Amino acid sequence: MDEDLIAKINDISETLLITLYSRALESKTENPILIDTKAVEITNELNKILEKSDSQLHQNLAKGKPRKRLGKKLNAFLSLRTRKFDRYCNSFLNKNPNGTIVELGCGLSTRFPRIDNKKVTWYDLDFPEVIDIRKNFFKETDRYHFIPSSVLDFKWMDKISKKQNILFIAEGLLMYLHEDEVKNLILALQKTFPGCELVCEVANTFIVKTLKRKMWRRKFQRDFHLGKDASFYFGIKYSNDFEKWNKGIKLIDEYTYFDDKDNKLGWMNLFSRSKKLRYAQWLVHYRLN
Repeated sequence: MDEDLIAKINDISETLLITLYSRALESKTENPILIDTKAVEITNELNKILEKSDSQLHQNLAKGKPRKRLGKKLNAFLSLRTRKFDRYCNSFLNKNPNGTIVELGCGLSTRFPRIDNKKVTWYDLDFPEVIDIRKNFFKETDRYHFIPSSVLDFKWMDKISKKQNILFIAEGLLMYLHEDEVKNLILALQKTFPGCELVCEVANTFIVKTLKRKMWRRKFQRDFHLGKDASFYFGIKYSNDFEKWNKGIKLIDEYTYFDDKDNKLGWMNLFSRSKKLRYAQWLVHYRLN
């Protein structure tokens, strides 16, 4: 793999490395929340590049330390998130075995090999420079496709067949966009793919407001050794907030990372007693009629 490919991704896209390594590290633990053998394989290859990088983030990842403090808790949170997205996908395919799933802002997600029922049509969408990295580890087939595009350039929607029921998933994406961008995206999905489902991770507005303060934004970026553009820009207060944007947008259900009461969260499970902390980041599931 060409090491220059890693250097080409922007500050926000670089967060894909954190989620990838967290899944790989969790997979190696005792009683893992998630077993992601493909993530382990990819990180083993990337280590050869990252360990030689001048980036502190890259060096930390190569050492198996995505974050200096609470690293194991971060791995658990991100793995719980991925596991729940997997379960949403499996549930959709149980009802729609020949359906279509589109992963928006896929990064280095390894979901398709885990979920593939040999019938689903799958699209992984991300910036061209991210897809270039993916091509080193995944190959397209007649059912598995790459879309090298910004999620905000809606021409990508022309590539998606409307013949089957469709599930769109957005794991760790929407918070990095702005409200008008998220609204336009969801309304475009509703108009272009009426009746589709959307599962996405959202952040609370109080998190976004906190990160607007220079001190907290810099702390967030410093903790993860991220670039200056890596921050949260969009949040909601309630799970059904998208329903306000247009008739026919309906919340189906929600999920917080504390719902499973997983032992690996340890004392952080106490956060579930606070509605504000329980809903700092969570998942929402919608139908766009």
